[in-house]
Order: sequence, then C-alpha cells, then structure tokens
Amino acid sequence: MSSHRVTAILVLHDGTLWLPEVVASLTSQTLQVDSIVAVDTGSIDSSAKLVKGARIPVLPMDRDTGFGEAVAHAVATLPASSDPEHEWLWIIHDDLSVDRSALENLIAEVDTRPNVAMAGPKLLGWHDRTHLLEMGISIAANGNRWTGLEPAEYDQGQRDGVHEVLAVSTAGALIRRDVFEQLGGFDPNLDLFRDDVDFGWRLYSAGFAAIAVSSAVAFHAEASANERRSVDVAEAFLHRPLLLDRRNAAYVLLVNSSWWRLPLLTVQLLAGAIFRSIAFLFAKLPGYAGDEILAVGTQFLHPGELVRARKIRKLQRLVPSGIALRFIPSRWSQLRMAASRSAEWVREQLFPSEITEVRNPSLLDENLDEEDLLTPANSRSWITLLKRPLIAATLFLFVLTFFWSRFRLGSISGGALPEQPSGVSALWNTYFSGWHSIAMGTSASAPTWMAFLAVAATPFFGNVNFFIAVLFFLAPILLALTGHHFLKEFSTNRWLTTSGAVLYALSPVAISAVNSGRLSTLIVLLLLPLLAIAARGWFEIEEFSWRKVFALSLLVSIIFAFSPFIFILGIALTGFSIYRDYIDSSSGVNIVLFNARLYRRLALTFTPLLICAPWSFELIINPNRFFLDSGFLLQGSGPNFALLGNPGGPGSLPWYLISPLTLVLVISLFSSTRARFIAEIGFVSLLISILFSAISITGNGTSIATQLYPGTLMAITTMTAIASAIAVSDKLRERLKATHVNFRHISAAVMLIATTTYALSATLWVATTAGSAPLQSGREIVLPPFLAVEKDAKTMVIRPRTVGEDVSLNFYLARGGDARLGDPDMAPSNREQITNAVLELADGSGLTSSSTFALNGIKYLFLKNPTDENLVRIVDGLGGFTRASSTNAGIVWKISANTGTVLFTNLAGKTTVLPISQSEFEVTVPEPGTLTLTENYAQGWRAMQEGQRLDRNRSVVNLPVFEVLQPGTVSFLYDGSLRRALISLELIIFITVVVLALPAGRRRREIEDSELA
Repeated sequence: MSSHRVTAILVLHDGTLWLPEVVASLTSQTLQVDSIVAVDTGSIDSSAKLVKGARIPVLPMDRDTGFGEAVAHAVATLPASSDPEHEWLWIIHDDLSVDRSALENLIAEVDTRPNVAMAGPKLLGWHDRTHLLEMGISIAANGNRWTGLEPAEYDQGQRDGVHEVLAVSTAGALIRRDVFEQLGGFDPNLDLFRDDVDFGWRLYSAGFAAIAVSSAVAFHAEASANERRSVDVAEAFLHRPLLLDRRNAAYVLLVNSSWWRLPLLTVQLLAGAIFRSIAFLFAKLPGYAGDEILAVGTQFLHPGELVRARKIRKLQRLVPSGIALRFIPSRWSQLRMAASRSAEWVREQLFPSEITEVRNPSLLDENLDEEDLLTPANSRSWITLLKRPLIAATLFLFVLTFFWSRFRLGSISGGALPEQPSGVSALWNTYFSGWHSIAMGTSASAPTWMAFLAVAATPFFGNVNFFIAVLFFLAPILLALTGHHFLKEFSTNRWLTTSGAVLYALSPVAISAVNSGRLSTLIVLLLLPLLAIAARGWFEIEEFSWRKVFALSLLVSIIFAFSPFIFILGIALTGFSIYRDYIDSSSGVNIVLFNARLYRRLALTFTPLLICAPWSFELIINPNRFFLDSGFLLQGSGPNFALLGNPGGPGSLPWYLISPLTLVLVISLFSSTRARFIAEIGFVSLLISILFSAISITGNGTSIATQLYPGTLMAITTMTAIASAIAVSDKLRERLKATHVNFRHISAAVMLIATTTYALSATLWVATTAGSAPLQSGREIVLPPFLAVEKDAKTMVIRPRTVGEDVSLNFYLARGGDARLGDPDMAPSNREQITNAVLELADGSGLTSSSTFALNGIKYLFLKNPTDENLVRIVDGLGGFTRASSTNAGIVWKISANTGTVLFTNLAGKTTVLPISQSEFEVTVPEPGTLTLTENYAQGWRAMQEGQRLDRNRSVVNLPVFEVLQPGTVSFLYDGSLRRALISLELIIFITVVVLALPAGRRRREIEDSELA
C-alpha cells in the first residue's frame, strides 16, 4: 500500500462534452485517489451539475478566474499536511482522460526519485489515440512551445521511458504539495497557457526536477488551445487564445532567463513575432498576425510587472536559472526540425505513396497462405527502373544535353543573350534605378522579368551566371518534364506521353531557343504547359475560385514579363470568350452567369498588367514593344520556315530537317473531337506565326528593321500539335487492329515515320553542330579591354551584320563595356543626328561626324573585325579622328575634339570639358555659363549649387542644359522618386495578389476534430 497521499484537483470550464469520460477515468484508477476537489470557473453548461452528480465537491469561482488561481483556491481548502514530502497534487483538466494505471505508474516512479517534485504522463490525442502529443515540454528562444516531436507523430513506443524534462503539461501533472506551496503555486500573471513551463523552470531553480513517465498515459483534447471553447480568463484580451499564449511565452522567457540574455531574447522575440505575423498575413489570418505583434508589445508596456516577477524568482532561486538551459532547444535543433518537416512535405508532394504491387495467385499457388498473397513482390532492380519511360527519357536527354551543351559549360552569352552580371544585387540595382547609362541614357523602366530572374537566381548563391548556365544546360530535361506533366492528361500510356515530351524538348523552337540564347522563348516553353494545365476549364471559368484566378494571374505575369506578346493573345482570347459567354447566358439574360465569368476573365487578363507595372504601361505607350522578347533582337527566317513549324534564325534547324508539326495538325483535324479541337488551336497559332514572322520592326537598341521571331506562337503550335498527336494515338493500336486497312492506318504510319525520322535527325544534328551555335561559354567580348577602363565613356561601335548572303553595317553606342543583361530591352532609340553622322561616315561625306560625336559626349569610334577596308580609309582620311589602336578585335579611333560627360560653355561661347569628382557626380565651375550634360534629356535630372536647384533647359539636340550664375561646385543627380513610388505600388500589388493566391489559413475553431487529430 502506497504511503503517498494524492489529491486530484479538477478544474472545470464548460467541459460537459468531455467530463463523463474524465470523471470515469479518475474514479477507476488502480491506485485510488485519496480525495478529489473540483473547481468550477463559471461554467455556463452543466459541468458543475455533472461533477456533483458523481459526489465530487465543487468550489464555485468567477468565470474570468485564471487556471492557476483556481488550483491555488482548491489547495487552500485542503487540510494541513501531516507528511509534506509524500502529499501530492494531481492536476486534472476537464478535457483530460487518464489511463487506469496512470496514477499508479506516476507514484511508482517518483517514489524512487526523492528530488522529483513534478511528474507527468505521456499525452496522446483525444480523438486519435495513437497521436503522440507530448512527452514533456520546453520553450524555444523565440517563444515557441517545444516538444521535440514530429508533427502528428505516431506513437509506437519510440519515446517510451522515464525522461527528465523541463516541465510537463498541467494536464495530468503530479506535483508535490509542499514544493507547490513553497514556490507560490502557478504564477498569477499566467492565467492560462505556459504556466507549466514557468513552474518547471522555477522548480529547477529551487533545486528540484521534473520527469515524464511514458507508462502513465492520458488523452488530452486541448480544448482551449484548439479553440473548442471560449477563453474567458481576465488576461485573455478579446478572448483570443493565441494572443494569450504568445504573451505568456514572452513573459516566461523574460522573467526566468539570466539578465545578460535579455537583449538577445528581446530581439529574438520581436523578430519571431514579425516573421510569424507576416506568415499569418499571407495565410489571410490578420487576427492571428495582430495577436503576434500585440503579445510582444504588451510585455514592454508593463515593465514593472516583469521586474517584480524577476525579484520573486531571485528570492526562490537556490541554483542559477541557467540550469534549465539544457532543456532549451538549440537553434540548430530548431533548424534541423524545420528542415526535416520541409523535406517530408516535399517528399510527400513529389513521391506520393504508391499502391504496392501485389502478386496475382495462379493455379500453382494453391497452397499459398492468404498472408503470402499480400506480400509485395520484391523484383525491382536498376534495370527495372530504367524500363520506366520517364526515367529512361531523362537519362537519354541528360546524355544528349551533355554533348549538346559541351561548349556552354561556364558563363554563357551570345545570340540573343547578353552578358550577365555576377550577382543578383546588380540586377536589383538596375531594376530599382530610375536612370540607366545605356547609349545616350534612358529613364525607361527596367523590365519586370529582371526582378523574376533575380528571385530565381537567389537560391543559386545569388550567382546569375550560374543560374543562367544551369537553366540552359538542363533546358531539354526541364522541357520534357513540364511537357510530360501536360501531356499525361491525354493518355494513360506513359511510353506515348514520354515520347511526346521528348519531342517537345527537341522541337525546332526548343532547339532554336537553346542554341541562340533566347531566354524569353525558353521560359515560355517551360511555363506554357503549366499554364495550360492551370487554365483547364477556361470556358467554364465561373467554376474557378478567386484564389485560383489570382494564382493563374501570377503565372501569366511571369510569362508576360518575358514575352509581352502573350498579352495580345490574352486580349484576343478574352474577347472571344466574353462573346461566347454572352451567347451561353442566353444573350445576357442569365446575368449572374455572365458577370461571374466576366469579372474573372477581366481579373485574369489585367492583373498581370498591374503586376508588371510600370514597365507594362510603357508597352502600351510604345505598342511595338509588345512584339519584342528580351535580349538582342535576332531575326527569324520568315513565313516559309514558320509554315514548317520552324521559327528559324541563328542556331535553328536547317530547312531540310522538316518538323512533322504541320503534318500532325493536318492529320488531327480529321480525327476525334478532342484531338480536332486541340489541332484547331494549333492551326490558328501556326497561321498567326506565319503572319507574325513576315513583319519587320526595329527595337531593343537596333535601328535596322528585323524580321520578328515567332517564338511564343511556335511554342503554342508545338505544344498543341504534340497534344493532338497523343490524343489521336491513344489506344490507336486497338482501334486499328479492330478495323480493315483504311486511311487511319496510312495516316498513322505516315505520322510515325515522320516523327521518328525527325527525332533521329534532330538528335544527330544538335549533337554534332553544338560548336557552331551562337550561344557559347567564353564568348569573345566586343569591346577591347582598354575601352572599359574609363567608366561610362561612350564608344560608337560599328560591326558587320550578316543576314543570309547580305552583309550590312550595324552600329550601337556602348558605355565602358559590352551590353549587359537587360540593356537591349531598355536601350533608347538612336538619335537621328547620331544615325546621320554614322551614315555620312560610311558613305564618305561625314565631315561633321566627329563634331557630332563630340557634342554628344562620344569619345571613341570602334570598327569591329572583320573591317570594311573602304570604311577604314574613309575614317583615316576624314578630320577629327585619331587612330588609337589596331588589334585582332578591330580598330579604335579617338575623337579629336574635347568631349566628356559634362561640357561647360562660358559667356564668351568657349566650351571646355569639366573633370568629374572621383567620389561624387560633381564638377567645379570656374565662372558663370552653362553646363551641358551629355545624356538624354529627362525630367529627373537635377543640378544643385549651394543647396539651390539650377534652372534646367532642353538643348536642340535633346540634352539637359543648366544655367550657372556663379562659380563653385555643382552636383548632378537623377531624381528617381517617381520610379521608387511606382516600384512601391508594384510591390504592394504583387504582395496583394500573392496573398489572394495563397490558400487561406483556418482558425483552429474552423478545423474539424478529426482533422486536428
């Protein structure tokens, strides 16, 4: 018979739902409780009545009474203890059911451990009684409750034993009465939540210990934490449990930690609250976000409360408070747990549990037991894995891409792809800047794709070169994966869908995009299948949730940022769909249906325009830019190539490697309804691409009209052609076997021969001609290195341009180096004055070319090899040019006239070049006159002298001119306030759309009990 006396204290608060089982479990213990006292904190249900019916005395208290106060009131009513060290308080919640042997096992363990003053059971879930809730608790430095368990961990005995812990939950805690009274019970400042951790910490500081006993089991509903009842304690502002929990967590850390740790703890608590509140905002739970901030803020509003609590703990402390630090999880433990949870989530998303293969019984298996039939067949090997179509295709494409990209290992450039900066910080600086030193300078907005690219490159150690190289190297594999994700919807035959995915990766437009460095087309090819999957059901868009609409808008925004022409296609599709909606709604009679579709279509069409602002607004002002992709403007090969499904241009397949895309579309038009519908979309896209490729425009820094490259349209054509082919071929073999020879047999044979021939020839071509592709690593730079020494020095570059057999001269203005990523997209149009100077130079009449160059701050003329000997003689013979060097790269002339970034003209009309300060963009003016900045005129240019803004005018050649009335230092700056304001607006819109697109979080009260379990 036990010498210990145990008093169970049952605290009631609207617990009728759980109390029948709680009372039954409490009164049926193998080791009987000596007495039971219940405290009812103003329950408005029949809790008190139910407990009284079990002949348990009930002590009534107010509804706002805290949990610790209720327990203290019950203890105060007990008779004086005759054997303090053997009298225990067993704290029972009204939603806690204890196993029959729980008390006996707890007493057995504390009986042999005289220093243990607190013990608790293994807590399992109430609804799922294999769900392990706690085996002791602690607190992390950021205030999180720490159990060290995996989420929804299944109890298999892996945590069994007796473990020394910082604390155990008050639900089922067995506490020595004398220690409880010695420490003053639970802190009265902690009405509910975290009082257990605080008591455990004080327990250790007083020289005692706490243990968790797995042989004692209890089942806890966690009703208050899960918002299954209202929290009515006095400290619970607006009855918000999360606010109370986070507030008490901060309190426990601040009053129990050593004083020297308080500054770091304060920072951690604030940072944790901010990050969690942001996460709650993204989850559309603003109430929880406010709880996080308010919980920490309330602690600093009442510093006296913290000071008094620390004084009390100092009086009770026998050993340093640091004794509890061994139970506080390290930052590494928290990171490891977070990484483990993230990895588990990713694994579940990528590798969902598969149905285990079960052997089928045969006549030879008559003597097998039934259990044997359920035994998985373990016949898998590496050969078996290689027989999986997707794995085999990935391995094939990896080998092919190694040969294909063997000249693209490292930093790559060439074709349409300019050189890239080494880090994402350079991309962000360009994106946020209001002025760009490109050619004669421009205030054009940086394209939004630069921001998307910077975000994508950040996980790659922030190295843009590395990210671009990896993207182009793995492009065939990535294209096959996204293509297969789309194509698998059209057939269950994985060999068929995988073959289609490989054809997608080796399509003419894919080969052209990779070989010529067309980043925009590559991104479109990668994301277009995902867009098609997400937009399934477009014509019944009223069934789309608004969350899906905004998520789809984000995906469209990324594609639109790289290929603006997608917006034109979207406008056309939206217009057609609205007309169809009008017909479907009985000519507008069903206004509810019509409006539901209309609002969603408009949101999906125009949200990307807002996300990509202000760059997208500039496209509207200059509509020809809708037809331009990112990077250098490279021509396609015209309508004839487009008719064959080949966009053409540098790096494209030759004409004789005929793609089967057009043939497949023709055959699909005479097939099933599903394949015919897809083929019709492909034919429309093919016809538009033929027309598109016949157009020639200027842009992206070039003044020569260039045939457009139909990359986006050809990507749509390719995807629809392959999808229609798979829809036609799905289960085709069975249909052909069931019929006599007819046109279907012939068309199937023709399609098979054409696609096989193309696949083999394209594979051989890309593997053997990789060295001649425009995109290469270690590309020769255009400008000689010495021209890059002078920062922002303008150099007129003239180089030969070959289109077919025609050779012409191309020219552009460089600024201290070759063009960088994003420069062609923002490059301003060449001035007519400068263009005429170059043309006159080429035909030998450019007597004033050098003075025109000097007037615009151009210091050098560079003729790139192979040079035109006639042009070399003309430049050498004209006045105003002094040959500076002649190398293998080309010939450099320096403009003889004095020129630079800032030109000063005094009142007498004499013009001189003013040197710019090394540290600031400022010059020293010797006398009154005018300052001319050799940059394009823009409203943002400012010149300041002694804190006063100088008057600004526009010169006849579109340069900013400032009037100087006295000598002194003049500082130049570009006011980018408007750009920053627009970027801020863009960021607000983007975050808003992201929040709307994310799945909404749910308050705990909204989650079903079975789901919580």
